[in-house]
Amino acid sequence: VMGVADAADHLGISSFVYSASTPFNSQRLLALLNRWPIPIKDSLDFDTVASLGEDDIDDAVENKAFVGVLRSKGFCWMAPTNWSNSAGNDVWRHETAMYWSHAGKHFGITAAGKWWGCLTKEQIKPYFADNMKEYDRIMSEDWVSEEWGDRRQELVFIGTKLDEAKIRASLDSCLCTADEMEVYRAQVRNILEAS
Repeated sequence: VMGVADAADHLGISSFVYSASTPFNSQRLLALLNRWPIPIKDSLDFDTVASLGEDDIDDAVENKAFVGVLRSKGFCWMAPTNWSNSAGNDVWRHETAMYWSHAGKHFGITAAGKWWGCLTKEQIKPYFADNMKEYDRIMSEDWVSEEWGDRRQELVFIGTKLDEAKIRASLDSCLCTADEMEVYRAQVRNILEAS
């Protein structure tokens, strides 16, 4: 009987965590995800996946770096695309932690709640009155900056023959640029001044 570690080695399964402290540009991320090669089968033959070489992947498949991804999950921060006060705005994205969940052919990004960074540190403390150890953990591990609090990208990718560098580069290309972050900061200031 093959052990879990032996099976992972045999199949070439590995994992890595993608982290960033800048929001995704929602439109670029969705464009990337719409080209992601999600399998269409209900079951997956791990030996077949593990034996795939670069020449076995159809040239028509975009984002080849993602072919070996079997599971990905975590939290992501998506920038609003419409900051206006009109219907259809998505200003809520600024405060909302999104949960990224992908397994096989199933993929979704859903609202997971609000970032702690929506509150001041003093406002957060009462939530942890009975567990200050967790408050300290959040402040040391999850709090990425004084400006944005715990807003961040933290996604784990699990798969076979992962091309970590290409996956990171693809996701990095979806992050807001310096110019987009200046607009983001100005829009947040406008919201805070209006409230």
